[in-house]
Amino acid sequence: MTAEGPGPRVALRARELRRSGPEALLPLPSDSQLAKKSPERRAELLGDLRVELFAISSLVADEVVRRTRRLAPSYPPYGLVRSMHSTTRMVVANPEPVARGSVDSFRALGMACVDTTVFHLHAQFGELRHSDDAWMLERLTVLVELFRQSAPARAERMRDAVSFIYGGLHFGTGVCVQLAEVMARLLAPVPDLDAHERSLVMAASIRPALRLAALNVDHVVDAYQHLQATEPAGWMDAERFEVVRHEDGRWRVELRDDGLAVEEAPTMWPTLGCPARTSPSGGPSPIAALWAWVVELAEATGLLGKAAPT
Repeated sequence: MTAEGPGPRVALRARELRRSGPEALLPLPSDSQLAKKSPERRAELLGDLRVELFAISSLVADEVVRRTRRLAPSYPPYGLVRSMHSTTRMVVANPEPVARGSVDSFRALGMACVDTTVFHLHAQFGELRHSDDAWMLERLTVLVELFRQSAPARAERMRDAVSFIYGGLHFGTGVCVQLAEVMARLLAPVPDLDAHERSLVMAASIRPALRLAALNVDHVVDAYQHLQATEPAGWMDAERFEVVRHEDGRWRVELRDDGLAVEEAPTMWPTLGCPARTSPSGGPSPIAALWAWVVELAEATGLLGKAAPT
């Protein structure tokens, strides 16, 4: 991707907004003003506002993931909570920590990670509403409404600002858990690797997560489904991946060359990548932090042990 591509534009815009705040916001055109513009100018204006939508989303997503990691010690033993979202779509104000021994599968880990992420997302929104950064939520609400009409019918994440950011974080979290599961299966037969050594290989194998986070919505649906196994349904096919040794001598799990083989086609809704892929803070991107978190949890809960369930 070149410097003029959407990914770098989102990152640059996010840093600009973080530095200058609402003073850096673009003026929002009305429907009548848009109607008077030429098709080319209208597309240019909407393109700039779409970059802004994803830039603000990346600011919030970055803070949510940082908050999740920062407050992990408050919810021992794993920093995970039961917000009830994965079972009842509710977010309780004071969730209980996930008990030791209750995460006995990657499915259970995925539900706990989603519960934890959505709990911190709602808490972060609550803090933002009463801070100097409240403009982010106000602007997100307007931008989501502006683009709701042009989004595909399946884009439930366009209902409101929380849903928009949650959609990206939920996908990123779920992808990381499924990637960890398939990597654990691939590494299980490797002799002389203990759980910690497996975790080190997995931590270095972030590239598949980054590649999925970078795809547009029409492509990512096809690519994600392309990675799924027939049995068990809903989990990734190990045959789409391989364990390779790179020139630096480190082992990594990579997608095979045809792992994300999807037909390129115009999309109605360019996502400019997952909001969790950009870190306006300059540190590790949220998707990188999510990946490191999931690998740590997989090791801590015993899912990478020799007798770990798959």
